[in-house]
Amino acid sequence: MFRPFPVASGCADVLLDVFAPRNPAEFHRVLRPGGALVVVRPYRGHLAELRRQVSGMVAVDPDKERRLHDALDPWFEPVRTREVEYTTPLTRQEAVDLVLMTPSARHVTAADLSDDDLPGEVTVSVLATAYRRRDTISAGERPPAAATTRR
Repeated sequence: MFRPFPVASGCADVLLDVFAPRNPAEFHRVLRPGGALVVVRPYRGHLAELRRQVSGMVAVDPDKERRLHDALDPWFEPVRTREVEYTTPLTRQEAVDLVLMTPSARHVTAADLSDDDLPGEVTVSVLATAYRRRDTISAGERPPAAATTRR
């Protein structure tokens, strides 16, 4: 993620980044002029039931939107943002798997989770933003190629 992608420059029409680290310079390089980047990230209600019931669950950083915008702004302009929110039922194993695939896995293990900790349903709350590649960036305006954003 923090190195050049093994992909030719200008070869992609669309890139999709879902809950992943971002490398704006590489996204810009591999997108063709006029190409689009779609970034999906957790929003304020994401996994709220798990965060309420499981000690050690990491909350959504309230500064996430500003950091995302600051990192992408030299390379991309936002076109449209859509909030998607729904609840979905969970089995016990699905709840355990969900906790362990989040950044919270650094703080919680499967052994730490009891049936009382796990809700039977969870809220999925995300923002999806489509960005248009800025095609008029001069070399002097570009940040270092290694610049990335945190999840």
